[in-house]
Amino acid sequence: MATRMPAVPYRSLGEIIGGHSARRGDKAYAISIETGYQLTYAALDAITSRIGHFLAERGLQAGDRVAIMSENCLSQVALFLGVQRYGVTAVLVNCEVNEKNVGQILHDVDPRLILWHRDLPSELQALAKAQGVEQHAFADDPEAGSGNSFFSLIARYPERRSEGPVGTPLDIAVINYTSGTTDRPRGVCCSHEWYFYVHDSATLGFDIREGDRVLEYRALTWLSPQNLAMMPALHAGASFVLARKFSGSQFFGWIKKYGASISAGVPASIAMLLERPHPVTRADLPSLRYMTTSTAPIAPETYEAFQRQYGIPLVQACGMSEAGFMFCNDPGAPRRGTVGKPLRNLIARFVDENGNETPPGVEGELVVEGPQVFSGYLTGRGQIQPRPPGAFRTGDLGYFDREGYVFLTGRKKELIIKGGVKISPLEITSYLCEHPAVLDAATVGVPDKIYGEAVACFVVPKPGASLTAEVLLEHLKTRLSEFKMPSSVTLLNAIPKTARQKVSTEALVNHWQENVLPGQAGP
Repeated sequence: MATRMPAVPYRSLGEIIGGHSARRGDKAYAISIETGYQLTYAALDAITSRIGHFLAERGLQAGDRVAIMSENCLSQVALFLGVQRYGVTAVLVNCEVNEKNVGQILHDVDPRLILWHRDLPSELQALAKAQGVEQHAFADDPEAGSGNSFFSLIARYPERRSEGPVGTPLDIAVINYTSGTTDRPRGVCCSHEWYFYVHDSATLGFDIREGDRVLEYRALTWLSPQNLAMMPALHAGASFVLARKFSGSQFFGWIKKYGASISAGVPASIAMLLERPHPVTRADLPSLRYMTTSTAPIAPETYEAFQRQYGIPLVQACGMSEAGFMFCNDPGAPRRGTVGKPLRNLIARFVDENGNETPPGVEGELVVEGPQVFSGYLTGRGQIQPRPPGAFRTGDLGYFDREGYVFLTGRKKELIIKGGVKISPLEITSYLCEHPAVLDAATVGVPDKIYGEAVACFVVPKPGASLTAEVLLEHLKTRLSEFKMPSSVTLLNAIPKTARQKVSTEALVNHWQENVLPGQAGP
């Protein structure tokens, strides 16, 4: 089955921002929960224009890259859009989950300019400064003032810029880093055209309207929050409300205070709201149309429990860094269990091992094509490996039903999805094997009631070696971000293998369930 490819004309960010500035300049485009600052469409137009003058004065051309290092804040939003509007490549660097990889990311990106939040830890500031390129610090809100050097610097530039973007729609607009689906995070390179079409799809699929306010608390360094809140709000002329991080105790208060009509949701945050229930129902939140659930599968029992507790519709969707949101349920009539139907600007099929399309109800591998499929991967210092032409194999397994709804059944690569973030078992296992007392090791995902999956490690010591789980955890702490650290390390006499001598994930998960207390190091 396939989607119909729509005849939607491409529009540049300058056209979109400028149009909104002219028609609804005083309207809030983005609102910061932490500071209360409201970034209007007129202010966004002026700031992104000034950023364009700044970049033009330095001679940046299409393909040049600007790295932005920050947690969620409105300055980060303005910088990200300003860099793209000018026509060069914006790279949002996740300094939390990928903190151990920041140096490598900056090396590979080879930026012409680095912009970093003034509250960035000193060791990360040092990594940025070590790149030897121009860089400036900024504060939470995009306005000139004491302690906000970059926005004070650009205040002298005109607030209008008549020139169009440098380059073409096919030049790279963004490099979105994955959370480490291989031995290190991978840069997904996407064109300006891709960035328009992927958000055009999401705006329509999630039925985001001019009057909506979308609540977002996930790190904007990931594509998913860009693809649900920041960019669909811009496309629709709507508003989005940004929190630095999720807070179960404040979540429903945010919805009430800011009149949010749509809220991001992931299985982990949904589970947290069930873990510590609040005396709130949908009737207490008159502005709220629905919450989303994506980035990882939601357990049917969690879905049903949330409906019983709160009565808030959950709209399931599915996406990936390489193609944005690919499937979404109808927000007006969401169905449980399915991730919905394909969005426009995407052709989706399930195929067998020979590449033949599978019939409804028969599992196959998902392949996608169309204008919202990425351009290539960043493979080395400034080097981009183009995506092979034709359909892109996603590695996801599933099928269409006879009504065109998609059901996902698994994934070809054994990734761990913790709170929606993909973690490579290979990366963690390779670090375990670096310890001189380790003979063999394996890493798998195990059930976790909050994050969906947790990391569990299994290690075989070398004969005669003195080794403990605590020693191995200390060994990993110097190599992994805290988010990727295992919840348990279990010592075994041998790693169970299949008949083909591959690691038996099933046997390890069974062993963990029978012998290891979640959250503690194994015996």
